[in-house]
Amino acid sequence: MTPAPDPGATSGDASGDHRRRHPLERRSAVWLLLASLVLIQFAYPITDGGDGWMAVYLLLYVGVIAFAIRVALAHPRRYGVFVPLSVLMVIGGAWFVVSPDSDHALSAMLAGIGLLQLGLLAVLIFALLEPPERANGIDLLLMAVCGFLMMGGVFGAAAALIEIASPGSFADPTITVVPLPWQSLLYGSFVTLSALGFGDVTPVSAWARSLFSFEGVIGVLFIAVVVSRLVSVAGKAIDSEE
Repeated sequence: MTPAPDPGATSGDASGDHRRRHPLERRSAVWLLLASLVLIQFAYPITDGGDGWMAVYLLLYVGVIAFAIRVALAHPRRYGVFVPLSVLMVIGGAWFVVSPDSDHALSAMLAGIGLLQLGLLAVLIFALLEPPERANGIDLLLMAVCGFLMMGGVFGAAAALIEIASPGSFADPTITVVPLPWQSLLYGSFVTLSALGFGDVTPVSAWARSLFSFEGVIGVLFIAVVVSRLVSVAGKAIDSEE
């Protein structure tokens, strides 16, 4: 005779499944991530106001760090690396606030920012290719926008690190200081990624040209993948309604 299922065990399993629910299935968490990324990638001019505003700008990364920790807690074996990456970013940011004139502190901050966003970008791309079970078209669109913004941030951080290691790798006719500030290279990254091609921030060295060329190609491919996934999801939704 088959024993009756234990109600307590069933309830516990269900609650366990709920706790393991992927953060990308929680639209509120993705909206928070998107809001943080928009502020981070486009509010950087406030850093021109001085060291205090630089500290305020870095506080905008709280949303990104919170999302990374949420991902790590949901799947600690797969995404536990986001915890040390978040710590690395906090340490690098704090170091740069304390020592704004140190290239080592700036490099640590940029490396922390770039690595954390690169890891989260990989999570978003994987989710776009293999969407979570409960994700719909709106969820995928939010993931895609977050991924695009993170991609610009990752390449911007990489460009700034190249410029620090080899001053003069990038040129900007409006700025005479060398190396170029990271803010200019973040701007140049998004101009390249979106194929605007203003031509004011230009790569000069071989590695700089390689980076921006690669970014331009990746940007086009990313948009193509996103459009194809959205069309696929929309088609499945129409088929299910019929």
